[in-house]
Amino acid sequence: MARVVCLVLFLALLQTALCITCPFTRELTVQTPPLTGDDVTVLQALLARTQALKQTGAYDAQTAAAVSAFQKANRITPSGNLDDATADALISSNANMDDGYKDDGTIPAGFLYKMHVPVYHNRSVETTGTLTWHNGTVLHRFTVRTEGQPYANTTIAANQFCDSGSTPTGLMTFDLNSPEDDPVSFGPYPVNRAVQGLKGNAGVVISDIRDGILMHTGEWQGWNPSLPMPNSHGCVHGHPTDIEYVWKILVSLGIEVRQNTDGKLPYPYKPQGILSIELMD
Repeated sequence: MARVVCLVLFLALLQTALCITCPFTRELTVQTPPLTGDDVTVLQALLARTQALKQTGAYDAQTAAAVSAFQKANRITPSGNLDDATADALISSNANMDDGYKDDGTIPAGFLYKMHVPVYHNRSVETTGTLTWHNGTVLHRFTVRTEGQPYANTTIAANQFCDSGSTPTGLMTFDLNSPEDDPVSFGPYPVNRAVQGLKGNAGVVISDIRDGILMHTGEWQGWNPSLPMPNSHGCVHGHPTDIEYVWKILVSLGIEVRQNTDGKLPYPYKPQGILSIELMD
């Protein structure tokens, strides 16, 4: 499917630029000085799940060797370069994309609340998220959606490492912020913001590579609670009544509504909560 997208883009733009599967934007090769960047960081994190690879942040000889090994295992001519076919195969590999993160049922010391969101490979499946207080009391259970925007010219949701792809799995800090300025897209209520990834795919991308991942609702045109929620740009979507309830119950328990940072970094407050997104299949 990624190659179909590339072909469409090629014909539309009438250019011969190499088309690399998101989040990769260029062919990666060993150079002097070595290539660095978010794409190298993600590549090394994914390869390290199936191979012994030191994550240096630079596309070095050992990274090229790991790419060659991956190519051989996937019947791609080994070159040691991350090209379109290799990137496509890597993003399509559950062994590399799945982070293996499992929620342990606890709330780490220093945090007052936890939001647990189960997800499936098919992110169009809405699930039931659970908001829990630090003493183990369940505060609320409600329907959530974590499917991101599609790849260009397709209906397939982009992967977790793309800017507007599905919500990353893993453990991350979470904090209650004042409402966003756009109530149509984000709803009129305070939002919860993912601040810093700690484990899993979230630990790779938040917030150095992906930022602005929220739990929020929206004033979605034509939508009603009997319908699936629209896809987000990487956020966790909830029904308006549920996001309003989350805000009110947290405030009643002493959680502060922090002034919305609009994604500016570094985040100036100590996060009060934790978000755990766990792959279930």
